Amino acid sequence: MESLRRTALYDSHLKCGAKFFEFAGWEMPLEYEGMVKEHHSVRNSCGLFDVSHMGEVIVKGKDAKEFIQYLITNDISIMNDNQVLYSPMCYEDGGVVDDLLVYKFNKEYYLLVLNAGNTDKDVDYILDKSSKFDVKINNVSSKISQLAIQGPKSEKILQEFIDIDLNTVEFFYMNSNVKVCNKNCLISRTGYTGEDGFEIYCKNEDVKEIWESILEKGNEDIKPIGLGARDTLRFEVCLSLYGNEISESISPLEGGISSFVKLNKYNFIGKEALAKQKNDGVRRKLIGFEMIGKGIARHGYEIKNGDKTIGFVTTGVVSPCLNKTLGLAIIDSEYASLGNEIEIAIRKKTSKAKIIKMPFYKKQYKKEVESSDNNSNNNYSYIPATKNDKEKMLNEIRLNSIDQLFLDIPDNLKLNRPLNLENSKSELEVSSKVKKLAKENINLEDLTCFLGAGAYDHYIPAIIKHITQRSEFYTAYTPYQAEISQGTLQVIFEFQSMIAELTGMEISNASMYDGATAAVEACFMSMAQTKRNKIVVSKTTAPETREVLNTYTKYQNCEVVEVDFCNEYGITDINKLKEVVDKNTACVLIQNPNFFGIIEDIDEIEEITHKNKAMLIMSVDPISLSILKTPGEIGADIAVGEAQSLGNSLNFGGPYVGFLATKSKLSRKMPGRIVGETIDSEGKRAYVLTLQAREQHVRREKATSNICSNQALNALNAAIYMATMGKDGMREVAEVCTKKAHYAYKELINNTNLKPLFKGVFFKEFPLKGDIEVENINKELLKENILGGYDLGKNYRELQDSTLFCVTEKRSKEEIDKLVKSISNISKELENVDKEASSLA
Repeated sequence: MESLRRTALYDSHLKCGAKFFEFAGWEMPLEYEGMVKEHHSVRNSCGLFDVSHMGEVIVKGKDAKEFIQYLITNDISIMNDNQVLYSPMCYEDGGVVDDLLVYKFNKEYYLLVLNAGNTDKDVDYILDKSSKFDVKINNVSSKISQLAIQGPKSEKILQEFIDIDLNTVEFFYMNSNVKVCNKNCLISRTGYTGEDGFEIYCKNEDVKEIWESILEKGNEDIKPIGLGARDTLRFEVCLSLYGNEISESISPLEGGISSFVKLNKYNFIGKEALAKQKNDGVRRKLIGFEMIGKGIARHGYEIKNGDKTIGFVTTGVVSPCLNKTLGLAIIDSEYASLGNEIEIAIRKKTSKAKIIKMPFYKKQYKKEVESSDNNSNNNYSYIPATKNDKEKMLNEIRLNSIDQLFLDIPDNLKLNRPLNLENSKSELEVSSKVKKLAKENINLEDLTCFLGAGAYDHYIPAIIKHITQRSEFYTAYTPYQAEISQGTLQVIFEFQSMIAELTGMEISNASMYDGATAAVEACFMSMAQTKRNKIVVSKTTAPETREVLNTYTKYQNCEVVEVDFCNEYGITDINKLKEVVDKNTACVLIQNPNFFGIIEDIDEIEEITHKNKAMLIMSVDPISLSILKTPGEIGADIAVGEAQSLGNSLNFGGPYVGFLATKSKLSRKMPGRIVGETIDSEGKRAYVLTLQAREQHVRREKATSNICSNQALNALNAAIYMATMGKDGMREVAEVCTKKAHYAYKELINNTNLKPLFKGVFFKEFPLKGDIEVENINKELLKENILGGYDLGKNYRELQDSTLFCVTEKRSKEEIDKLVKSISNISKELENVDKEASSLA
């Protein structure tokens, strides 16, 4: 029996306590401290892999580019020097010889990185196919060691040992002239784990010092990782493994890597077979599945539909990150639709599974791969200027080429290559592709929505679409010359008037971009009015608003101070507010109801603010103003908010429509436009742009802001909504929201493991805390067609495992009860999965 091969790090692995196993003729480390623990180390920090068993083959010669182009299915004609490309390498019948990485040094010099178990076979195949090309093939696998450092901290850790700035190495690029621990190396940034990371290629005699130095200095942030975790990591992000998802009998079109097969290339091995397979319809397809029944589906297990075998499992494990029993499989295409249930033969029984979307875990690469498609002959036919037109224009300005137009731009800032564009497609093909992409969107109408956090699923009366789809309204969302249309001016005037009445303020401008930018513009107004440069904002204000505020003020001469919230009631900490509001404060920005849905102690905040002669800016939910005190009644100086809830759809996050209302004395400090009502020369009512203090008009550099348009179509929706609902209708909506939200709150805390987070009084949103990750709960709820609450841990570290639920008038008692029951069941199921995963580990 032939002895197993070992890498140059075998003794180092023994020192680290490795457990070994046989892999493709190599004795390799399977694990050190346990696969699950190592898996989480890579996801959360960093891991170091010995992958020196991989094969490396150098291809040189004047035909090197032509040969590799013929050898693989992907297109290397688009590659820059020092770029890396992934590709299958196929047989004539379309089966996969191997999948590999191509490293380009220049057009006559390439490095192919092969899978360990296929190296000898691959080299023979490459040599055989190279006979008609002027190239030299050199298998250097025995001379080169390879390490992979993977994880969110990989760049920071490796930077300590390398002589270049790693931030200059883009995703799927390399640098072949670097020193790691003062050893000559090649590094690249690809990765096989779904995390950011690097590969280090070095001489066998240098690898031990590099390995031990990185582990020693990296301390607790980096761990040695075995091939066991490497497999579970690649599985979670659904990266193909040769022998599992692709093989001699599984083509790349079947195995989920069809995007790396460029059938528009002139010629390559297997092209004819793959083109026929695509034209005839790919018979089998790679799918992802989640076990519904008990058991783990292992590699090779049959997949059934009744008595019929429709496929087989390629990989199946309990996902360490997701705590779910998941798998990949090749099955007949007719059964491969998302949501379909399948049966898997596990031992002598069948167990049910459900087809789910891939990948299971979102990739965390620092820089995403750019499209590999390119059309070097694309003449940009969608641009109407012909070649002759361009020549005439260049002659007119006495230039010889378009490049001369851009001589002022340094070459190192230019792309210096054609754009990675696909070949042009027909209208029918484009329409088909767009429809296919659109189907991937989840239709909100099919979901029961309990998500709020600034975007709300309120009922939209049918009259709104009926009016706004009239041709005189249904145009571009923003009219750039509103003054030419009396109808447009009237719409804006009515919107302003109703917003002013709703907020209890004296004057409102035309609509702003959204609620966040409206709040920032109000802060700038206060600075201009008070001649002060300090902005105080409560942390109970929406995180998005605070982020936009910090962005806008980054290069302004001002200070932004955030005030913590009271952990007991979930409202602004009044004592801390008193400490920071002083004679330098221009304004206090407060949201009410705040981001947690809780009603603030506004009267006391108003007193603190005005005592220091600062301005009070209130960000409000317009629906709430029909039952709460308005900003005008409280004594606020400026009222802002998001009017999406007034008859506007959720629109996948936009476009939205902000509003800003204030006192008349501040009108000339307002951004955007104000439309006024007057009479014309015949005594008839007319509308006019009374104020447009923007940079495009007479104000120029003295403009109050850079806002130069308004969300007119969205403002029209809001105006129709307010006119349709009236005061009584809006009050009824607010009251129903409040009652249903409080019902949901009581049912959730009485019938699930969720507990109240704060004691404060809330409007239509409320936060609850549990002991399970919110993301996991929401994923399970989505399977029940329920859009769960907002994960507060995303923005507030101290509020991990806390959910912000929203209940509007659209939610029925049955829907609320279903939410409660689903969360109760999910909690029990996830607890069981945790126990099962722990026992397996």
